[in-house]
Parts: sequence; structure tokens; C-alpha cells
Amino acid sequence: MDEASEAGYTFEITNLIGKEVYTMKGIRVGKVTDIVLDFDKNQIHGLFIMDSNDKLVKNGDPISIPYNYVKSIGDIVILKSFPDLMHI
Repeated sequence: MDEASEAGYTFEITNLIGKEVYTMKGIRVGKVTDIVLDFDKNQIHGLFIMDSNDKLVKNGDPISIPYNYVKSIGDIVILKSFPDLMHI
């Protein structure tokens, strides 16, 4: 069972595509361009961002953010945590 089901609500995972992703400090990480799925566990594994913020990710490289980093989903996605600078 995923976190959304445990919380008593469901959503279409395709609605995540195009959502802006922010850190808890309000820093934009990027826009979700794809979803990484774990078909064996029937869960979302991560959120893929093609053009990430180059202040957070070296060269603005593409990244996959583990889904367990997600704090909340609404009009935007807010992360529980994110490293100060990622080197890929």
C-alpha cells in the first residue's frame, strides 16, 4: 500500500507530471518530467526531473528523487529533505 492510500486518498500518478518541485526552504528543484515506478511493489519509486536547478544539482543534470523524499503533493510537490548540492 502506498502513502496516498494509507492517508485515505488516491490520485492519478500522471497528475504529477509537470508539477514544480520545491525544497522545504522554498528553493525550486525543477519540474517533474516522468515518474519512476517499481512494478514489483506496485509503488512510485521516484520523480524524474530532466532540467534541475543548477544551484542544487551540478550542471542542472537530470535527477530522480526518491519518492520517500516527498513531504506533500498539491499544486506543487514539497520535499522533506534534499542535499544542499548534488554531484552526479
